Amino acid sequence: MKDLTTFAAMLITIDIGNTRIKMGLFDGANLIEHNVIDSQEVDQALKVYAQWNHSNVRSIGIASGAVATDWPETIQWITIDSPWPFKISYVTPETLGLDRLLFSAAQWLEHRQDFITVVAGTCITYNIVKNEAFIGGAISPGWAMRYKAMHAFTAALPDLSKSSVTPVVGASTEESMRSGVDVALPLEIDAMIRAIQVETGINRVFICGGDAKALSNHLKSYIFAPSNYELYALQRIDEYFQSQSVK
Repeated sequence: MKDLTTFAAMLITIDIGNTRIKMGLFDGANLIEHNVIDSQEVDQALKVYAQWNHSNVRSIGIASGAVATDWPETIQWITIDSPWPFKISYVTPETLGLDRLLFSAAQWLEHRQDFITVVAGTCITYNIVKNEAFIGGAISPGWAMRYKAMHAFTAALPDLSKSSVTPVVGASTEESMRSGVDVALPLEIDAMIRAIQVETGINRVFICGGDAKALSNHLKSYIFAPSNYELYALQRIDEYFQSQSVK
């Protein structure tokens, strides 16, 4: 590990998802360390945090659910009441997934224009920012959730996960399930994006989340997030929060 005491103004970013905890250590806008830990292994995540943390390091985090009380109180956890860079025009903001806002905010800060952000994670969310406001979108089951649902709610269908090679016409039950998810899901996402574009008039589309890389093999005409985008989005929103606090 690098000698962390040589860096003056550093930031720890923490993304607590449904299945994984992603952590990053930034020197300015540069990600110099990162780690991925199972969401159940909070003790391991806290050990990584302790290794990175010292007097010159600030911390910001986002969580898909309740935050374990073991995390230090000095961490700035993003909430719906954080000073977002756009208006939130959503009827039930208290139910709005913070990851939807985070990714949308990071994109807005980078480009300052109307756009659609698709987050392909546990659920697939479609998020629209138009006229400097987050106006909503759509939510559907994610890649793994679709497989788990077929297995959980039927007596005979097996427990599968996505495959890199899937026929359109399945010659077995397993192949048929894979076609119904691996082939159909990208087609569904593409059709949903186009429907939103027709309704909103927005052209720019950004796709991120854990399954974004798999989708990039099927959806060629959209912009895809770089690796560890969750951590970069946290760094970007922290930069914005800091700029607002010194005004």
